[in-house]
Amino acid sequence: MKKWLLLLATLGLVACSTPNVNWQQGNLAMIEQTAIQLESNLWTDQMPKAGAGAQSQNLNGTLRLETSDQLPADLTVSEIVIKQGDSMWIIDGDMVELRTESDNRWEVVFQSGSEVNIDRSVSVALGLSDSQGEIWLVQHKVSIDKVY
Repeated sequence: MKKWLLLLATLGLVACSTPNVNWQQGNLAMIEQTAIQLESNLWTDQMPKAGAGAQSQNLNGTLRLETSDQLPADLTVSEIVIKQGDSMWIIDGDMVELRTESDNRWEVVFQSGSEVNIDRSVSVALGLSDSQGEIWLVQHKVSIDKVY
């Protein structure tokens, strides 16, 4: 009986942690009458490494946001979701670096140990939130570059 309760509790946590991404959404949306567009750049470092963790290939990403006007000051990154086939990897907003190049150009930079197939494209969903709520920007068929 205890095993079943533990299993149900675990399944409940997994179901709650699945983001509510509308995968039909495109890479363009409106935030407070400001158009915002997502451009994703993903890559892996293929240079040979020595020492511990030498076999790992981290997925690196720079997600550029460009807008028609200033972005809201309270805008934050809630999470990034990378989807490949039926697999999804979630990167919490607290694990990314947000860089502002100008009032209407931002970059969201991250590194993840996700086990994606680097030879296949992925979909990238970026969750943004402000005082008005949460929106998602989704870019499909993003290829993963190999950097040597």
